[in-house]
Amino acid sequence: MTEATIPSRSLRRAQALVAVQIALSVPLQWLFVRTLVARGAFALPQDNVGERLRFLVRWELVAGAVLLAMIGFIAGARPLWASTIGGSPTAEQLERHVRVQRNTVEQLLLLLVSHSALVLLLPREELALVPALVLLFALSRVVYWIGYAKDEMFRTLGFVATFYPNIYGMGLALWLAFGR
Repeated sequence: MTEATIPSRSLRRAQALVAVQIALSVPLQWLFVRTLVARGAFALPQDNVGERLRFLVRWELVAGAVLLAMIGFIAGARPLWASTIGGSPTAEQLERHVRVQRNTVEQLLLLLVSHSALVLLLPREELALVPALVLLFALSRVVYWIGYAKDEMFRTLGFVATFYPNIYGMGLALWLAFGR
């Protein structure tokens, strides 16, 4: 192994920080969703397509509100600096916030696709999974945003708590649609 391929001490520290955030995030995600679902925290819809779709729309509005807050923050901050008032996409003061917003659009799209399928395919008694995942998404996006704004190394906890549930939701939806 050459010297160039040996990770530097600072890289190892950064990798350890990422690993710790992942190790914390996964059980916290599971505990959060499991607790909400087990406690019966959500009123479930009647078992017909119209009510299931109404249930979906109500909860996905909560997820969309997170993106709306990010867009509002960026729009409200643009007039504060000469470099941002003209709408520059590379303005240093807003660069991290714009990256968070872009990633949130990506994650929200995955969430909307998987949740739309889940609401139509899950048995009625399991539909509480959807609002639990939406609340996890909202909380995780705020954690991601705060962590990323503070230091890019602190974004992993919130990212993982958004992306892994999206992987789970999409995987479950695909299995329900094609695997049975």
